[in-house]
Amino acid sequence: MNLSATLPPLFSRHRFPRLMTTTAVLALSAACGGPLEQTASSDDSLGILEGSLASALTVTKAVSIVDATLERGQTVSASVTYTNNGTSAVTAKNIVLTSRAPGGTHAGGPVYDLTPRITNRTLQPGESVTLTATRVLASTDPLGTWELYPTWEDSSSTWLDGAGLTFSVATAGGGTTDPGTSGAWLSGAAGSGVSSGEFGIWRGTPVKIASTWSDNNTAAANFWQLDPGAEYGSWQQNLDIAVGAFDAGETWAKAASGAYDTRWRQSLTTLKNKWGSRPGTVYIRFAHEMNGNWYPWKVTASDATSFITAWKRYRALQKEIFPAARLVFNVNRESVSSGIDWRKTFPGAAYVDVMGVDYYNQYPYVATVTDWNNAIQQTDGYGAPKGLARHLEFAKSVGLPLSISEWSGNADNGDSPVFIEQMYNFFKVNGGTGAGKLLYEVLFNVERDNSRWILYPNTRMPNSKARYQQLF
Repeated sequence: MNLSATLPPLFSRHRFPRLMTTTAVLALSAACGGPLEQTASSDDSLGILEGSLASALTVTKAVSIVDATLERGQTVSASVTYTNNGTSAVTAKNIVLTSRAPGGTHAGGPVYDLTPRITNRTLQPGESVTLTATRVLASTDPLGTWELYPTWEDSSSTWLDGAGLTFSVATAGGGTTDPGTSGAWLSGAAGSGVSSGEFGIWRGTPVKIASTWSDNNTAAANFWQLDPGAEYGSWQQNLDIAVGAFDAGETWAKAASGAYDTRWRQSLTTLKNKWGSRPGTVYIRFAHEMNGNWYPWKVTASDATSFITAWKRYRALQKEIFPAARLVFNVNRESVSSGIDWRKTFPGAAYVDVMGVDYYNQYPYVATVTDWNNAIQQTDGYGAPKGLARHLEFAKSVGLPLSISEWSGNADNGDSPVFIEQMYNFFKVNGGTGAGKLLYEVLFNVERDNSRWILYPNTRMPNSKARYQQLF
């Protein structure tokens, strides 16, 4: 369940009777031969310390933060490890990673908790527990230097704070702009557990859009997945469907001449009829990822003129036969062996409803917030968008919303919860229905390629899986 949606972000913790002065804490620390983890904060007049040292939890792996220089709209991500170094069991009502805004105090706040928290956990002597938690910085959060620190609540409702560290918060763009939080977007997935509803139950929110593929002439003529009893036979939500343009041996030149019009007409008619009167919207990703070199319908420099002509033919058929559907111009995040700037193949906003991109954690791999910030601003060798921010800019420039019809981590590269966090943050900041807004996104949760992409139910990226479930 998405705890960040159910727990209020702002807390002010009141101190309880069992307190010791700073002087007493330091004296006791020296007598025990070393510093204590639960000590008085420099901004509080009283420290918090468990009455019996033998039963207190101690921080055995100091709090760490993924990135200490952040902007509003980005995600604070941190972890800490507690160990029961005493001789009897210790029950913690809550173990929390929290952050103190500039000018606040531990005692008086305001403090902003990261999520999730660990609740009602009993640790036996020698047992450890690690908490990893996140928080998206809001557009109204104070700017400046913050403190991040761990704290836990014992069985008598006393809060005990651990040593922390600082991080800085600026406005987006280095202090020049503030993105705020935009509107809602359609959050979806493709693959395991989606059509049955199991995936939505697992992540804690329903799937608003699903994706499926009909990548060859036979599949695009039949759309078997929409038949009664098939995977999406009873699906009522929105559907993104990737429709292949043609098979091997066929060309864009022939398509431009109308050679495939009859087949495309029949395909669109079948899709319309099988979808019927369902309430969701169908988004057709025709000739998806045409700027790559892996599909028969790839578009090279010599194909550009024919491709645009053929696209307009397909658009005319779609508007005639299935006008309620939406046509998506969907590119791979970067061109591969195309020999052309893919923007030169864009047919014009009059012939497209949604600008789309498929975006996986690869080329380059994102492991840190710094990696993310660099990657989303990249362009390819032609100067065309490669990074996600650049794709959004292009969508805005042509007056269209953006879709991300396929996205996920890549387990062959690593397990990056930061990528999951930053994708979520991007959706949250840019979601909406207008030009330059994120209309929908679909997690590619399909079991293939040695479990390279999948998060649920089994995954090679356990940290990414946990972070996705927490945020979405």
